[in-house]
Amino acid sequence: MNAQELKALIKQEKLVPILRISDSEPVMDVTEAVVAADAKIIEFTTTIPGAVSLISRAKERFPNLIIGLGTVYNKQDAADGIKAGADFIVSPIFNAELVDTVKSLGKMLMLSGFTPTEIYNAWRAGADIVKLFPASEMAPSFIRELRGPMPDVDIFPTGGLNLISAIQFLANGAIAVGMGTNSLFKPNWIQGKQYGEITKNLRNAISRIQKLSI
Repeated sequence: MNAQELKALIKQEKLVPILRISDSEPVMDVTEAVVAADAKIIEFTTTIPGAVSLISRAKERFPNLIIGLGTVYNKQDAADGIKAGADFIVSPIFNAELVDTVKSLGKMLMLSGFTPTEIYNAWRAGADIVKLFPASEMAPSFIRELRGPMPDVDIFPTGGLNLISAIQFLANGAIAVGMGTNSLFKPNWIQGKQYGEITKNLRNAISRIQKLSI
């Protein structure tokens, strides 16, 4: 799947589950719970121990799942992630050095911005999608106002979102949202191996987000 096809899928799905946990052991079980919810995309962050090798394992076990590598700061991590099977790369900052590496390997790139200038610079540098981070610190109407002068910039809010704020950002023009630890992958569920709760919660979030219904 090329970058444009993946971007179209993200726009269609409207939700990217972001997995950020401190223990690598539950990752395959959590990923299986995500697949069981009929989600098509997940992002592993580099803060997961052994995240790159986990992408390879997950790709073997769930070949139809789109997997991104997030919290990427440098070219080497981006290249290693793509070599392991990552379909896209996400950085929590604006680092233009990632553009050539990711694009030369034919993958989709998200760079981050918070202010209008940062968002524009990330887009102009070559980001396929610009991640608004941390989105919880910004009103959802920011997206609507920004899209007035920047209608072509595709914005993806993440960071501290719950189901209500996610839907509000989407209603104001975000192409999709990222949700993670506090909303989808609650630590007590993972610690208690309550993976069915993750599936049920994610399935509900997908349904409501795609209908834009709280």
